[in-house]
Amino acid sequence: MKSDDRPDFAKRLEQSRIDRGFETAKDAARYFGWKYETYIQHEQGIRGIGRAADRYAKAFRVSEGWLLTGEGKGKPDTVPLKGKVGAGQQVEAVDNGDMDDAPAPPDATPDTVAVQVSGDSMFPTYEEGSLIYYSRHLPPSELINRRAVVQLADGRIFLKVIRPGSTPDFWTLQSINAQYPDIEDVVVEWAAPIDWIRPR
Repeated sequence: MKSDDRPDFAKRLEQSRIDRGFETAKDAARYFGWKYETYIQHEQGIRGIGRAADRYAKAFRVSEGWLLTGEGKGKPDTVPLKGKVGAGQQVEAVDNGDMDDAPAPPDATPDTVAVQVSGDSMFPTYEEGSLIYYSRHLPPSELINRRAVVQLADGRIFLKVIRPGSTPDFWTLQSINAQYPDIEDVVVEWAAPIDWIRPR
């Protein structure tokens, strides 16, 4: 068995790439638009990653300090802020790409993302400007009567309580603030349980 004598930062870089779901270095370089020759030299430990560490840490959702020195647990300092989610207002799909960064919650994983609440239909539980964190998509049938981030088939995204619709193919989205009517019989593309909340 061949020993791995690469520098520790290179091993951590490779591990963070694998944990983020990229099977090969070429896959990661292509996805993020990096020059493959440069990236593979970093992962092989041929070149140091000092100037690129911040970029890699954000892409692989680990802390820069851990990537460079191994200190900490490799949890990200920030997570992608995908945009705004409607709680009374209609908001177009935000889950199509990273828009900005938000502070990472305590139990962040490589898949954790954040959205910002827009509107007051879920007030007082969720104020406008609060950050909602989620990390996985589930069928709406697994989140009945629970609060969730929900994307409809038409691309709108809401923060609502999921209720059964008139048929098994449709769902009703309910607000906490009683002045807002239910959004009845809509097709839900995905639903995401809420992992953590950061008040405004």
